[in-house]
Amino acid sequence: MTFIVGAVAVFYSVNLFLASSSQPEEPTVLRVSQWSGYIAASDIQNSSPVVSSVSASWIVPEVKSSENNTFSGVWVGIGGYGEETLIQTGTEQECINGRFVYYAWYELFPDYLIRIPSLHVQSGDMITASISLINKNLSTWSIEIRDVTRGEQFKKVVVYNSSMLSAEWIVERPKVNGAVSTLADFGNVTFTECKATVDGVTGAIGNFSYAQLVMHDEDTSLVSVSPLNDDESGFTVSYLEPPSPTASADDLTIQNIAIQSGDAFSVYPKTAVSKNLRNFSGV
Repeated sequence: MTFIVGAVAVFYSVNLFLASSSQPEEPTVLRVSQWSGYIAASDIQNSSPVVSSVSASWIVPEVKSSENNTFSGVWVGIGGYGEETLIQTGTEQECINGRFVYYAWYELFPDYLIRIPSLHVQSGDMITASISLINKNLSTWSIEIRDVTRGEQFKKVVVYNSSMLSAEWIVERPKVNGAVSTLADFGNVTFTECKATVDGVTGAIGNFSYAQLVMHDEDTSLVSVSPLNDDESGFTVSYLEPPSPTASADDLTIQNIAIQSGDAFSVYPKTAVSKNLRNFSGV
């Protein structure tokens, strides 16, 4: 049995690069340790609790075989930007003991990541996913994820007290048994139809205040993240071969794996911050 546990929220050490006054159209770029992709909000540096939906589509990437155990997650989410709430759904792509593992999941941070057995996800499948607020007073949300290729769909209504501060479209290397895992070689992932609803307005990433996230291990970029496409609703995250593994999970087995997904982080303009928050243990 694979054991999936809730994430540990940390304030990452973040380097913030603001566009110069001569290049006002350049996005803010954040160097973080586990996330890559884009986030959007009412105001990246001073967000209001007005994000009520997020959605996107992607093709499940095929990971390459590795001598070490490697991991990657692709997801959409709301929250997790400088605070401790995060509701998310997506797919996981792993190479464990030489075996490829693919599955869909959702998570209500800080509770356990929940695997969705009714979706038989494999590499090459087209996925669509969305999270939408149903009733703010009741804190009810709809989580939907569909494997378009296989005609399989999962939908669940949950009660969750979200910050509603940000929307995310992310490729992640999760924490495994408390340590940041080695990122799987996923090739590339292209997000399309990336939309959010912010303060009652539904639009693409580029319609809102947004930032680009680039996953780093110290000074080494682990991925490249493309600019937004022409309609500002899509982008591609590509794997970069690191000079050396960042974390080895050789001693893990498929029967005993604790994955921590969706670590929250905070951004402080022109400041590098590293601060550990308390550990969470979901049930």
